[in-house]
Amino acid sequence: MRLSAYLEFATEELLREDFSRLSQATDYDTCWAARLTNEDGTLTYPHLLQALADRQHQDGSWGSRAPCVHDRLLSTLAVVLLLRRFGHRRSDAEQITAGERYIWQYADGLENDTHATVGFEMILPALLAEAREFGLDLPYAQLRHYEEERNQKLSRLPAGRIFQIKTTALFSLEAFGRGFDPDDVTDLILEDGSMAGSPSATACLLDLVPDWRSRLPRSAGYVEGLLENGAAGLPVMSPCGIFTRTWVLYYLHVGGLLSGGGELLKTHYDYLLEHWRPDGVGFSSHVLPDSDDTSMTLLALHRAGFEVDGSCLLAYERDEHFAVYDYEMDPSISANLHILEAIETLPEGDRERVRHKILHYVLGARRTGGYWGDKWHASTYYPTSQALIALLHHAPDQMDETLGWLLATQRPDGSWGQYTPTSEETALALLPLLLYYRAGHSIPEEPLRLAAGYLLAHENPFGEDHPELWTAKVLYAPTTVIRSIILAALALHRDTFEDKT
Repeated sequence: MRLSAYLEFATEELLREDFSRLSQATDYDTCWAARLTNEDGTLTYPHLLQALADRQHQDGSWGSRAPCVHDRLLSTLAVVLLLRRFGHRRSDAEQITAGERYIWQYADGLENDTHATVGFEMILPALLAEAREFGLDLPYAQLRHYEEERNQKLSRLPAGRIFQIKTTALFSLEAFGRGFDPDDVTDLILEDGSMAGSPSATACLLDLVPDWRSRLPRSAGYVEGLLENGAAGLPVMSPCGIFTRTWVLYYLHVGGLLSGGGELLKTHYDYLLEHWRPDGVGFSSHVLPDSDDTSMTLLALHRAGFEVDGSCLLAYERDEHFAVYDYEMDPSISANLHILEAIETLPEGDRERVRHKILHYVLGARRTGGYWGDKWHASTYYPTSQALIALLHHAPDQMDETLGWLLATQRPDGSWGQYTPTSEETALALLPLLLYYRAGHSIPEEPLRLAAGYLLAHENPFGEDHPELWTAKVLYAPTTVIRSIILAALALHRDTFEDKT
């Protein structure tokens, strides 16, 4: 199949995908479903226990294939607790010991691992307290400082109202252990039955209620629905139709692949318009709004020709940057860049101030060497790619160092990858290099050809198994988004060099 025909076919198939849910399960979220028991005490989903046992890494850990210590340590602790509570085989004891060994080995490495996962400082102390009760052999003293970090995070939340109003803390409900009455939070369950769109938080709530099927039928249906059709476990969030849809549309736009979408595109724009709210949107239609999903939705609709009002983004403005959520401790580079790209949806009188603020924040956050890091992705290539794409229209003359860093970190086979080579990171690097090449910057052609060759050799357009690099409570892989990044890079390379091939 010729490349153009392949790209057209793959893009159409991508736009037909179900964007409401993530296809890949995480070990961490699956643990919480595996804990659920029937009223007679037997496991409700015994196959999940075996599936998790089978997924242990050779170093004794569980979690992402990327060796991110925060992800691996939290996932490992969760699975070890599960095996300690329900595992009765000799092999279970051996796996527990290997997991304990991993946690001892890497507990100190947390401070050197710059990429923390969402809510880590809240969840870890709760799991460690449970581990003490079970007598697990763990480095409690070395990890005690997370209790203070937890207290600092709690101090930012509305005092005494955590279980009375909807905040981001509910996404990590398991961080509160058994220190709350389940009846206190049932009024906060969303329409889809979830707790803040988090499968693990929802399963945690069910685990606290012996007769969970009869008392919390919507939440039970939410979890059971995610485990239908032979699912390997729970994803990190669900549903996520706004997040996946807007990120896919973003990358297909960058790759010039939206021109032939027709009715398929209309379906997605209609969805976004239907779920738009005056105060913005979150990753799904039920969860709290945030500036990142809001700006990406505004951008998608604005690019499609719809009149949209982005003034709601001003609610996230802070002294030196824009926040993603209220009460957050660390800002996001990529979220600020997305607001910058959606700046034309803001009231005209605010645009120059917002532009100046975001540029000052983003350029000031660039790390030595010319790249960026971001809390929503474990790879530096994601925020660096986002920065180059957004800043091409605002500060292209300040990007030479970053372009040089990208070119210098390409592997001999044409790929990029923070931990190991991946098609996702290769496409993330190739996209901005092509854009700057097309804009007349001095970019050599050979690295671009090598990267495209790597993608063509490794691209599996309908594969479901991608390395987990995106960040939530643990790392995850949004398959449809990753696929759109790869297709966009291939399409832009074709359009750039089609007259030379």
